[in-house]
Amino acid sequence: MKKRLICFFSSEFYSIFTPTLFGLTLMVLAIRLVKVFENVKTDLSITDYLLIIALITPSIYLIILPISYLIATSITLTKLSNTHELIALNNAGISQGRIFKLFLIMTLPILFFNILNSVFIKPATNKALRQMLASGTESIIPIPYKSLFTRIGKGRYLYVEDNKDKLKSVIFTSFEEDSFTIISAQEGSIEKGLINFSQGTLVSDKDKRTEILSFENLKFKISGVPEKKTETLKAGAITFTDILRLYRQNVEKNLIKTEICNRIFFSLAPLILLIISFPLSIGFSRHYKTRGIIISIGTGLTFYILFSLSNTLALKGKINPFYGFSLIYLLLILLSLALCFKKGIFTRKP
Repeated sequence: MKKRLICFFSSEFYSIFTPTLFGLTLMVLAIRLVKVFENVKTDLSITDYLLIIALITPSIYLIILPISYLIATSITLTKLSNTHELIALNNAGISQGRIFKLFLIMTLPILFFNILNSVFIKPATNKALRQMLASGTESIIPIPYKSLFTRIGKGRYLYVEDNKDKLKSVIFTSFEEDSFTIISAQEGSIEKGLINFSQGTLVSDKDKRTEILSFENLKFKISGVPEKKTETLKAGAITFTDILRLYRQNVEKNLIKTEICNRIFFSLAPLILLIISFPLSIGFSRHYKTRGIIISIGTGLTFYILFSLSNTLALKGKINPFYGFSLIYLLLILLSLALCFKKGIFTRKP
């Protein structure tokens, strides 16, 4: 009997969850890719495209997966309430509390993946993506903005009058501690790790020696050590092992504690969203899809606003991050339990 119930609820749940997850993933992935590629040369190989998509996907799923789960749960429950199937199950001796347990079982695989993603996968892929985008030798010299100096690396800037088919009226500057290079050219183009200049002049100064060179064609390789960026917690690009190392070293301890708590508590989002949305979704409605979507939006916004507020206060040192996130979760769970007992969800009504 239990197996048949799980199959029934699973089929209802995943018939909504799968297309929702797929649609939201495509939409958000397209937006993220546009933001990545608008400042990147588009003549990348298929492998580069696939690698960037693979590295972006975990950070997308950290948000999309709980949202898709919330929408599927709310619409499934409102649909079953609307078609009186929950009433039939209740009359057959299956209480709403038992139905909640079945949804809890279905949540476990999603919850387990979300924990792995939040704590381990997403930080590692974010770090790899940042390194890829920052490495001049691997690809990815940004397309310079028109009539503006665009930063393309540490101490390196590129200015163009036109940035469409070919770069027009190009000025390139590179400044280091004891040297500088300035290139002015009529035209230019960008390849992987290279800038091709045509019809211009190069001025360089190194070891107090200045050289001026006129050229027809010049290839300038953007090589050397990429700019070393400080480990930033806001970007979520520090692996969990590195965060633990920084915590033991007492480096910016408040930020480190907040980030650790953020990753652990946010990974539990599917479970908390189930606890909140379950009692709200029980009840008859003529337009179950509309009601399910409204419940999803209200529940999701409430959760993310409270979570963001707690995270902001913790980053500013106003509250302890562990107690802040715990208090938010405890408050939401208590409100949900009160609503469950009010609706008699944990009482069996034959």
